[in-house]
Amino acid sequence: MKVVFRVDASVWIGSGHVMRCLVLADELVSHGHDVSFACLPLPGDLIWLIEQNGFAVIRLTPSEHYQKACFDGDYRAWLTRSEQEDANDFINKSDFTEWIVVDHYGIGYLWEQKIKDNLDCKILSIDDLNRDHESDLILDQNLWPEMYQRYSKCLAQKLLGPTYALLRPRFRELKINPPSKVNQVIAFFGGGDLTHECRKLLTAATAIDYLPFKLKVVTGRQNNDHEELVCFQQQGNITIAPFLSDFEHELARSRYAIGASGISNWERFCLDIPSSIVSVAENQRELSTFLSERHYVSFLGDGMSTTSDVYCEELNRLAKNWNHIPEYAHLDVDGLGAKRIVNAMGLIK
Repeated sequence: MKVVFRVDASVWIGSGHVMRCLVLADELVSHGHDVSFACLPLPGDLIWLIEQNGFAVIRLTPSEHYQKACFDGDYRAWLTRSEQEDANDFINKSDFTEWIVVDHYGIGYLWEQKIKDNLDCKILSIDDLNRDHESDLILDQNLWPEMYQRYSKCLAQKLLGPTYALLRPRFRELKINPPSKVNQVIAFFGGGDLTHECRKLLTAATAIDYLPFKLKVVTGRQNNDHEELVCFQQQGNITIAPFLSDFEHELARSRYAIGASGISNWERFCLDIPSSIVSVAENQRELSTFLSERHYVSFLGDGMSTTSDVYCEELNRLAKNWNHIPEYAHLDVDGLGAKRIVNAMGLIK
């Protein structure tokens, strides 16, 4: 079976959409399917990473005028052109395919309808925004209030909740065989960190005389501040890296995590790591508030309003309670989401 992923990454989109698609792509390959990607070349794209993972990439036609997002949640700008133009480009550059997986906030019903009218294929829509879709399956791996009322106008089969969280197999392995814990807090705010949470956190950490733990900050591959942030590493208990080759293991051995909401939530829950989260995108605000109300996490607020003082207060709270970190409610994420999705697609061999 041939499967094509339509997904982008950029300085505005971030890396999360591509990363979760790569998890599903690997699972499909493990069942013998032919998988490729279709992406727009954009500033900060991850086409190189997709190819590094062994997948062919159809390079779609770049827009002549790159449209910068005007505000948080300006999803049309993510696509840089109309859905109609993007669908026509995809159709012209794609060979026969039996499944298309779409993971893009700038693509929705109009794009899918155009594809359905022109290609004999099925569509899986990965979404978080409760929008209309013209697809066969809708995947929303998040935990929402009134979750099963979402996408109510869509006739597609719905795969809803963290049961379907797309996590790399390493998370499942570490959940079953966890490593010994070390005195460490790990922080990661996504690939781009557009609201500069790393800088705020590091500024706070260096202003505190003593912390009873080491702080490891993963700045992200698309973070333009990384080189400037390395200077904070002069303080002995702080380590800074753009990425970690075995991030899963480093997360699993940490006693606490600080980071962005969204996709990373399910990674932390899978490894049962208590965490403080920040909403760094418009679509994360409701989710973050809901998780906090359910006492699953400590919610520090929206990235547009957080400051180094917010992080200073949180680090001091952790330092004060380090020997008895307050427990949060347990949310079980088993790491088998990709297998369930492939099964729902009817592609288990």
